[in-house]
This record gives sequence, C-alpha cells and structure tokens, in this order.
Amino acid sequence: MSHPVRKRDPRATRQRILAAAGRLLSEGEGAFEMSWVAREAGVSQGLAYHHFGSKEGLLSAVVDDFYDRVEDAVLLARFEEYDDWEARERDRVRRYIDFLLGDPLGLTIITRLASTPAVAAAAEQRWDKLITAGSRNIAEGQARGVVSARQDSDLLAAMALGATRAAVGRELAKCSPGDPARLSEDIWAFIRDGLGLEDTA
Repeated sequence: MSHPVRKRDPRATRQRILAAAGRLLSEGEGAFEMSWVAREAGVSQGLAYHHFGSKEGLLSAVVDDFYDRVEDAVLLARFEEYDDWEARERDRVRRYIDFLLGDPLGLTIITRLASTPAVAAAAEQRWDKLITAGSRNIAEGQARGVVSARQDSDLLAAMALGATRAAVGRELAKCSPGDPARLSEDIWAFIRDGLGLEDTA
C-alpha cells in the first residue's frame, strides 16, 4: 500500500528560509551566502533561489520583514489604551528603542548593512511611509493643542524620526550599549523640545 505524498507548504518553506537568513545575518555580522542559508533552513540551494531569486532578493525580503515587524509593533501601532497624546508618543519612543536594541537584526540592519543597496532602498521606501504617518500623528497633537502649531508637521516628523534613528544607530554601534531606559528618556527630552510641548508640571 502506497503512502500519500506529503505536499510541501511553500509559505512555510519561504518563512523557514527567511528566518534562517535572519539568524545568519545577525550571527555573522551581515555576512551570508545562499548556500549557508539553504543548509541552515534544511532546503536545497535551488529552492532558496526559487523563492527569492537571488542573494539580494533574499536580503531585501529579510529587511522588509524586519521593518514590517517594527512598524506593526511600534511605529504604526495605534496604542489605543492611551488618551494622553504625549504619554502615548513617549511610550512609542521607548518601545521603538527596546525593539531595536532587543531584536537580533537591529544592529545588523540599522548599522552594519545600512549602506548596502538592498537595505538602503528598502529603508528609503519605509522612510517616506513613516514620515507620512508621523506627520499625521503630529498634526493630531497640534489639533489637540499639545504640539506647537508653529512648524510644519512633515518637517517635525522628519526631524523627530531622523534624530531617533541616528541616536539609536550610534548606540547600537557601541561595544556596550547603554541603558535603554536612559536612552529613551534622553531622546524623548530632545523630541519634546523640538515639538514645542508645554510642561504640564
């Protein structure tokens, strides 16, 4: 009696290859080859190429997956448990820093691979999306009278996000990153001054 052939799930296979590439990138400080990824994922090298086309295609997919996760968890999350605009955005900054410092790929993507064409292209696409979302968020704060209405919300969003990304990148590049809570407080103090938030104490 013949046994039924188990069909391979393409989505599960693709995710396994993606996860293997992420592990190798974080452990190898940004270095990887398709043959390494295939071996790590337990698939043939040809199957890895079938799913991603090339090494660059796989790298782009890893970067996209990383940004999907950080956006879903932090940057584009609604945090509906908050009524207070400043408390919500202060917590968003804290969670963003915790995510980047805690995710194995944070250091690799934000610093070591930042200038790689595939990573830079993906980051640039995400940047425009984040500025647009940040601008809407700041406009909400302006409408509530929390954020100064003197400046353009797009400009404020670009400055706040740019400063945060640069500061976290510098911290990640250190041999021994400092206390995330202190970093979060320092960055938020800078952002709130730039946004022109009034002291409530």
